[in-house]
Order: sequence, then structure tokens, then C-alpha cells
Amino acid sequence: MRPLLAAGSALLLPALAVAQAAEASPEAKRYLEAALDGMEQKSRVYAGDWPAVRAQALASIAAAAAKTPADTYPAIREALSTIGDKHGLLVEPTTTKRPAAAKAQATGLLVLAPDAIVVQVVPGSPAAAAGLAVGDRIVAVDGVPDFAKLPRSAFARLFRSGQRQDGTTAPLALRVRTGEAEPRDVQVPLAAVDEHVPPSGRKLDSGIAYLELPGVTAGPHAASYDDTVHALLGALDDGTLRGCIVDLRRNTGGTLWPMLAAIGPLAGSGQLGAFVSAHSSADWSYDAATGVAKSGDYELAKVDSPHRLRDTLPVAVLTGPLTTQFGEALAIAFAGRARTRRFGEGTRGIPIGNTSLPLADGALLVVTVTVDADRTGARYDDVLPPDEVVATDWARFGKADDPVIAAACRWLASVGDGK
Repeated sequence: MRPLLAAGSALLLPALAVAQAAEASPEAKRYLEAALDGMEQKSRVYAGDWPAVRAQALASIAAAAAKTPADTYPAIREALSTIGDKHGLLVEPTTTKRPAAAKAQATGLLVLAPDAIVVQVVPGSPAAAAGLAVGDRIVAVDGVPDFAKLPRSAFARLFRSGQRQDGTTAPLALRVRTGEAEPRDVQVPLAAVDEHVPPSGRKLDSGIAYLELPGVTAGPHAASYDDTVHALLGALDDGTLRGCIVDLRRNTGGTLWPMLAAIGPLAGSGQLGAFVSAHSSADWSYDAATGVAKSGDYELAKVDSPHRLRDTLPVAVLTGPLTTQFGEALAIAFAGRARTRRFGEGTRGIPIGNTSLPLADGALLVVTVTVDADRTGARYDDVLPPDEVVATDWARFGKADDPVIAAACRWLASVGDGK
């Protein structure tokens, strides 16, 4: 009789779920259905049973007697977990809004959480005028020492634009320590800041080229990014080049295509990677002859005067926890290349493509669309580890005694110049 009871119970479950679904309000059901519709239409990493995902989510809001959109948030997050979208998230609407005039205001600071180490100061910014430097440690904000406990997004907004948790913006009153010196008080005002930091390069004493490639967002700076890097490579390639270091430790992402065209002479010609979904993929490639970066058949960036380097030139790629999304894609573009090695620390861990879906109450549903793959077909959806772990000492970042650069130089010297 037990099997018959179990079977009967199983037959009753769908009816029970339908009965329970009536306990959720029509508004809650409409909101959840819209979120699930968007998730199913846009997600490309799940090829499973969407009707079952939907039924489970509807049963969840029924059991919770959901009345408002906010009551459905747990079911939406549960659905993201069910489809295995570990990078998907639901961003709840804020209860306060920043003043429109504050949107263009910034400090010029990039601060690494949770240790509150200054990792970038935009030249000409209020932070630069206040005397802040890479490697400084912030020990208090507005006299409060426990600001490092803020969520990552709130932490970033605080230092980038002076936005507090209540949504208001104001200049930063910082207590800052440089090295072992006594902390000092610094006022950082807000101002309209062009936060773009251009690529830079130089030749090290050992005949090794050093390139730092920050991220770049779509816009006028993106249009010149690849040309700038190719011009730098042309100037550094003076016949004595023994190897190259590509520093991605402060590459926080942005738009991929000008950055991919920029590294083309180093990463190589042909397919460098791909965006992969559950049902399809789109290659990324670079053509050394034309200076064109493409996705599939679509030309997405073109260098005006492409520079070419020998394919056998050894390359060291530097990464760290600020290497994010399309910054990670650049590191992946070097994976599978001969005479190439990664140094530093693991990346941020989001080498994926995503899309944002606005919901009716102002919430934002972020859904993973693709994961990255390298030229060999290996897929990545998490932290990209280095081949050799070397912690970044931000007080020495980019300098002659930077330990990550030193480790890369030792390896480059050991493998020869590839001629």
C-alpha cells in the first residue's frame, strides 16, 4: 500500500501547488511571471526544464502568500540559483535617489576593498590635488573606522562619488596612512572628473617592454585606445625587445573590442576566445594583417596603423582581484598561447557576459548570457588563477621593485627572446 500512497501523493502535488498559487496576489504573480519571462528569454547558460523552474517559483510565492513585488524577491533569487546562474543577481530598488547634479561628480579614487588601499588616483582629480597616492591606506571615513564592512557596491560608490548609504553625496573626510607614518586627515572634494586613465608603456632596463592596460568604457576614449597601444608597441619595438609584460591588475573592464584589438600584436592573429552559451558560441578574433578585432563576422574595432610583433615573443600577463569581466577576457585571450605565463593574484571571477532587465518596481534583474572560452575551447566562469602567485604590494605598484613585475622579468629572462 505504501507505493500506492506515494503515487497518490505525487498526483495531488500539482493540484496542491495550483491551489496554493491562488494565495499569492495577482500583482505578485504578474511581477514574478515577468521576471521569469525575462530570465528565460535572456539566459543562455541554462538548457534545462524551464516549466519546472517556473512551477517551483510560483509555488514559493504561494507558500509565502506574496502580496507585493518585494515579496517575490526570494523566489526570483531561488530561480537564479536553480538555473545555476551564480553571477545572476537581483538588485533591489533604492529608496532614495541621488541628486541629478551629483551624477557627474567624482573623487578620482579607486580603492580596493576590504583593506581600503588606494590603487589608483586619476591625474588632475580632487584626490590627486589632496595628495593621495597609490598604496595609501584609508583608516577612517567621516571619523568612522568600520566603513570597510560596507557591501562591495556601497564601498565603491563611497570612494568614487562620495555617496553615503542614505543616498546623499558629500566630500570625503578621510584619515589616511602612508606607509608607517602617522595617519593624517585629508579632505577630498567632489568635482566633474574624466576618470579615464590611458594605456601606458615603457622599456625596462632588461630590454623588456612593460604595458599597463586599464579598462576603457564605450565612448571617445575607446575609439583611440587600440591606436594608442599599437603606437606604444611600435615605439618600444626597437630591435632589442626580449619580451613583454601586460599588466591587467587595474583593468576593471569596460568594452572588450578596442582592448582586444590593442593586445592583438601580443596575443596573436586568429581566434583568441569566444562567448559561449548553452546553445551557441561567438568567436573573438584578431587579424594582424588588417588590425581588425571581430566577433564572428562582425568587425567591432580596427587599428588605423597596426603594429606587428613576432609570434614567438614571450609574454607575461599580470592579474589581480581588480581584473574584472572584460579585463578577465583579455587574460583569457592569452590562454593557450605559447611562451606565455600569468603572474600575480586571482581575478575578480566574473568572466561572463550578462544583461540587465528592469522590472516594474525599479528593481534590476541581471542575468548571465554567456561565459568566456579561450582559443583551445576551455571555459571560464570563475576566478582565473595565475600560474605563479605573487601578491601585489600597492605601495610599489609599477615601480622597479614591484614584486609581481620582478617575478615576470625573471621568467622572461629564463625563456629567451624567441628570436
